[in-house]
Amino acid sequence: MNQDTRHSLSQTSPGGLLGPWRLGFGLGLASGKFWGKFWGKFGVILAAILFLALELFAEPGWAQALNRSGLGTNLTEALRAPETGFVLEDPRTEGDLFAPWPEDREYPGPFPEEAFPRAYQPLSREEEARLYQVEAQELPQTSNRVRMVVSQNGPEVVIEADEMRYDELSGRLDFIGQVLITREAEQISANRALWHEPTQTVEVSGAVKMRTPDFSATAARAAVNMDLKLAKLYDGKAFFPQGHYYVQGDVIERQGEEAFYVNEAVFTTCDGPDPSWRLLAKDLMINRGGLATATGVTLENKWFNLFYAPYFAVPIKGERQTGFLMPTVEYSKRDGFFLATPFFWELAEDYDLTITPVWRSHRGLAVTLEGRYNLSAGQGIWLVTALKDKQNNLYSYRSEGRQEKNVRNLYWLRTQNAWNYSGWNINLDLDLVSDPMYLYTFRSDLDGFNVSQALFSRYFGRTINEELDPIRQSTLYVQRTADDTYFKGSLNYSNNLYLKNNVDTLQNLPKLQYNIVSRPINLGFSMPGSLAGPRFSLELQYDYFSRKTDRHSYITEIGHRLTMAPSLFWNQDMGTFMNLKLDGGLRYTAYFPTGYRPTRTGRIKHEANQHIFSGNVDIELTTSLSRVYDFGPGQASQTQHEVSPILAFELVESPSQSEAPFFDMLDRRLSRQTFRYGLRNSITTKTPVLDASENLLYNDYKQIFKLGIYGSYEFANNIEWAENTWARYYTTGYYDSGVGPFELEIESNLANGVSTRLLSQFDGRAGKFTRHEISMSLFNRRGDSLGLIYDYDNSTISSGPAQENNVSQIRGDAIINFTGGWSSSFSTRFDFQRKKELETYFTLNYEAQCYAVSVFFSSTYDDQRVGLVFNLLGLGSFGTPSASLSSDGT
Repeated sequence: MNQDTRHSLSQTSPGGLLGPWRLGFGLGLASGKFWGKFWGKFGVILAAILFLALELFAEPGWAQALNRSGLGTNLTEALRAPETGFVLEDPRTEGDLFAPWPEDREYPGPFPEEAFPRAYQPLSREEEARLYQVEAQELPQTSNRVRMVVSQNGPEVVIEADEMRYDELSGRLDFIGQVLITREAEQISANRALWHEPTQTVEVSGAVKMRTPDFSATAARAAVNMDLKLAKLYDGKAFFPQGHYYVQGDVIERQGEEAFYVNEAVFTTCDGPDPSWRLLAKDLMINRGGLATATGVTLENKWFNLFYAPYFAVPIKGERQTGFLMPTVEYSKRDGFFLATPFFWELAEDYDLTITPVWRSHRGLAVTLEGRYNLSAGQGIWLVTALKDKQNNLYSYRSEGRQEKNVRNLYWLRTQNAWNYSGWNINLDLDLVSDPMYLYTFRSDLDGFNVSQALFSRYFGRTINEELDPIRQSTLYVQRTADDTYFKGSLNYSNNLYLKNNVDTLQNLPKLQYNIVSRPINLGFSMPGSLAGPRFSLELQYDYFSRKTDRHSYITEIGHRLTMAPSLFWNQDMGTFMNLKLDGGLRYTAYFPTGYRPTRTGRIKHEANQHIFSGNVDIELTTSLSRVYDFGPGQASQTQHEVSPILAFELVESPSQSEAPFFDMLDRRLSRQTFRYGLRNSITTKTPVLDASENLLYNDYKQIFKLGIYGSYEFANNIEWAENTWARYYTTGYYDSGVGPFELEIESNLANGVSTRLLSQFDGRAGKFTRHEISMSLFNRRGDSLGLIYDYDNSTISSGPAQENNVSQIRGDAIINFTGGWSSSFSTRFDFQRKKELETYFTLNYEAQCYAVSVFFSSTYDDQRVGLVFNLLGLGSFGTPSASLSSDGT
């Protein structure tokens, strides 16, 4: 509901004004102190309610209004001006448009007097003669309708009417009957118009309608300066499609292309003659490039008044502006009442700062600073959060002694940056946090993990380690790409939050890479049927690994590693139905280690450099057999059935690396002799998409069914490697020869609105299924959907000394759109192994054309939350941001 629009320096990012916020804060604080003496925490709650109620309409929400265009169907009648006749008034009388403002009525605003003089002076004889000559030259001699170009100073002003009269005394042109005035993309229609040549002003009356690219308006009468684009509309109504808002007033002054003043104003974003809510203001000033300010403001619905403020201001420009963003309020069983009041500070055109104090009644006050910049050389986002927690946060070090630590001073620094200098891309990512549970504890909050993860992913395409990962990664790297070559240098720092002082954590400082990617080899002749090849690739990589150790450290190995891996690739067509792929390469790894490596019986010191050679060859033979049928389900015109068998052989020759250092997975390569086979069936339909005249627009291809069966057989026997625990750092559980795992993959989209998928793996040696991924989704054109995902993984894959945990979970998601604007969403996840519900989210929403209400509830294993979101579309929302409504921050 509440979209935080400040997150792009080039997009909408408004703030607010301090006026009502100061008043709300003062009353809230005073009431909190008063009631706090008697009712304790109830006084604080009352203060928060008063504070938020008074601040409701300081939200910069106009930039979040519906993006619509044109007048609504019901609005056309609502804004229609009465078909009154035109009464030509003496320009020197009090009722004339250009006469002084009546003394008994306060003049509303600083309207430019040079555009509309208060009294006209008689024209000179030269001016009269010039006007008469213009009339004689421009008027058609034989026509039932008059068309005249009345101004050629800048864009032409053209007036069309049924009849025209010329007043020699005043030098004015009087157009009568179905008047149409055009200036570029702006048009004015009325029953009668009076053109004043000296000021380039037209006075219109009778069913006045204005249409411009930015707004539409109706009025009983109006005066428009065609040269300066200024106007006065009396008894006027205007519609602005960019913000989808309507304005009505006794007087609407257009004081420039972006500025409007309205006297006795009515404002709403609701369509129709009976709006659900509207703002009434004595004076309203709209600057479409900045602020909308009003005095004497009342918010009312169909039944009663909701709110009054002596002064009101919101930013409505499409750019950033200093001010408060929408507050956030909710209640958490674990953290208590939650209140966040972000303040956006536009420091300059290219950088800004958002300060977000977050108060949790059970934990204390946290502050988040978010700084952003967008310069010609690059952009970046920096965030830091600090909290002096009132609760205990206990956890143990995973080291000798398992010392327990209580963390009260919580913090999280995260940043991502991307620069470009002379063709070099430079990135800096930092992720530094106080303790291993901080990110998970506050993952769904405004200052938590989900919001930061979504923010970095959106603007940089990079994510950060999951919230439960105790190893936080920080990286600085530079890279450059030119044609088929690639260079990258990086410094990678890892912080293991479960190791005291980060002792024993392996660091990769630095890492240098140079790659040649798929470079064609010129043989001097072409091979018939060659699809891609031969192509040459090369990987060069240098790493230096270090770690901080102490007297308790058991693993101390560090050192240099150099890797070189050239490879060749060839894709050859072997005939009408057969295709052959060849891929092979060599790998040379040189180690220059120091320190001690672990073994089953103790630890051994590295005393010599090591050199390891290995190689691999992959041979893959595929074919595809298909048939097309001239029929299909539904509107499909044709159906294709395709069968694709695959045969492949992989050969890897590698010596034992049990005595080599283990820095990462590049250090372990298992010898293989693997034969792979598979068969895939697929059914695809072709449906022509036609226009209204039955002309073909395009063909829609849809795969409605896929069945894949894959298996393998291993000829190599490395069973002795499995017996050495410290050498067994391979991503496989199959060390000896025999049948490999079978995989079954089924996808079905046979029925409209129904999609299913099954992926299973069967271990023939153990005689059991080791993996299932089953999903089903139901959906319709109305937007309702139901999804179920079951995930089971009992494989015996190990990566390093740690075994992967088994998984057995099911997740359900549902979205239901009821009639009358009501909708609901539901999500839950259950763990069968722990026999407990992990998380549940539920929302109930009601959305009308110009307002919306949403109630949400969330439950996790350690917390329950409830919140309310109330949104006046066009003014902004009050309540909980959408990031708190889901586990992924979307």
